[in-house]
Amino acid sequence: MEVMRRAVGALRGCRVLVVDMTHGGVALSEELLRRDCEVTCLDVHRTLSNEDVERLKLQGLRVAKREDEVLDVGEFDVIAVQHAPRSLKLFSKALEEGVPVITHARAVGIILSEEKRDVKVVEVTGTNGKTTTVSMVAKAALDYGLRVLVHDSLSTKFMSEGGVELLASGLSITPANVLKAWRISEERGLRPDMCVFEVSLGGTGAADVGVVTGILENYPVSYMVNAFNSKLQMALNMDGRGVLVLNGDDHYTRRFLHVFRGTSNVYGFEGGVQVRGEVLSRGLKSGLSVRGVIDGLRGVSGGVLSCEFSFNLKPQLFGKYQALNALAALTTLLSLGFDVEHACSSISSFEGVDGRSKAQFREWGVLVDCVNRGVNVPAIVHAIKEAVNVKLEGEAKRVLAVIGGSERATCELVDSVKLAKELKAISEVDKYFLSEALGLRLRELGLEGVAAPSIEHAEKLAEEEAERGAPSIVVVCYNGG
Repeated sequence: MEVMRRAVGALRGCRVLVVDMTHGGVALSEELLRRDCEVTCLDVHRTLSNEDVERLKLQGLRVAKREDEVLDVGEFDVIAVQHAPRSLKLFSKALEEGVPVITHARAVGIILSEEKRDVKVVEVTGTNGKTTTVSMVAKAALDYGLRVLVHDSLSTKFMSEGGVELLASGLSITPANVLKAWRISEERGLRPDMCVFEVSLGGTGAADVGVVTGILENYPVSYMVNAFNSKLQMALNMDGRGVLVLNGDDHYTRRFLHVFRGTSNVYGFEGGVQVRGEVLSRGLKSGLSVRGVIDGLRGVSGGVLSCEFSFNLKPQLFGKYQALNALAALTTLLSLGFDVEHACSSISSFEGVDGRSKAQFREWGVLVDCVNRGVNVPAIVHAIKEAVNVKLEGEAKRVLAVIGGSERATCELVDSVKLAKELKAISEVDKYFLSEALGLRLRELGLEGVAAPSIEHAEKLAEEEAERGAPSIVVVCYNGG
């Protein structure tokens, strides 16, 4: 029997194989070094440059480029993986030889749970609505006078009464970058009261409140198989002292409560349980008015809340799905123990997030900005359907849609065939303007539209068309750089 030569503890003083250096593996490996681990990095996607490899080796990391270099899995105590084919031999050998395989997210959760101390942590995952929900929660915490560390798909920043300090930009929302954001704030001597993290693949397990905004697209996810299984980690990784916030209007997400050993608070318009909302009125220029009932909501402190609520969303937040994001934020805030009136007041003054279905008012009507790297099939279809609803309600004469970019939205492929089929079924769109790879593919699949060489040109053509038929709504959907 092998004799333990180091201190025993979760991810301390052990031998770890970190698989996938492309999606946060470097950050996780560096954190494990801090915990006196012997770390081997498998660059399964071959994205490390020679300079990267040399830098990592100088830090004390062993770097492997091929699977056959690490097939003697018995030399590891733990394997941590993010994106990698399940068919790799090292995973079956790990099962045979009794080597635990965990996700990067689980590893991050083990580390952050030790380090966060009394700092409250919120993690938000889902296929749509994450960034807006994070922004709403962070704003409410700031309005309450708290110091907030935020890491989302826009940036990493520290928010306080003294202002907003940008800590980093361009970091992805892969789980390991939660630790990177935490470390950056620590190195700058910043002391948050709360952290709000957007996480791409489930939750790390370190959250006091974990939020799943829904799974509108169950796309493939290599090692985790699909979006459903990856988001399920939010429920599986959290301990029973936390609160799980779930979108009850989403049939995938609401089942998570059956496998979570702690408290779940379910929100929604049709499927809400603890938080049930109703849209009272909506107008293109007046926004949405929402009211509802809170029924037996349990917070992290153990209290139980039952009452009524109401808030108004500014017209910049375009579409009913923005109200669903607001319900997610409200449920999160109440789960943390925030006052209902304060939470609703903060949500009512929220201005929206650029690129996330944000309405911009022009002389000819409204431009709906859906320009971000994560724009996927549900985001495009929902935005256009909402615009059509406005037209049918008589607040616009025409709906013009601009679509361009790539057939990949962040880490998921855009199902062009599905998108083309769904768009062709929306007969009330007056004209499409299609550009770049995604637009070209949609034209090949039979979606009629004006071809444009770039998204800028397509948007210009759409705005010129809008001026000839005001009031119009122009929906711009683009996932390029």
